[in-house]
Amino acid sequence: MKPGDMVALRPDRVVVRLMSDSLENSLEVKKIHFGSTEDIENFRRGDSGLVLELNKKNIARVKILYKSCAWWINVSDLMVVG
Repeated sequence: MKPGDMVALRPDRVVVRLMSDSLENSLEVKKIHFGSTEDIENFRRGDSGLVLELNKKNIARVKILYKSCAWWINVSDLMVVG
């Protein structure tokens, strides 16, 4: 997976929560409190996004462009579609 790839959810996933930059960079994942709707977005089966960058600190995370915003998601939830 690299910047410029189009991605969608893997067939075994229905919906995955995306995180904003501020939430991704300021909190440990296991301590996240989903209080602000501006910091999360649901990425659903059938939707697609564009890979913007890989997280240099955590290779399991990737930033995608979805609904005109940038969001972080686990690489393992995605498949490349084009």
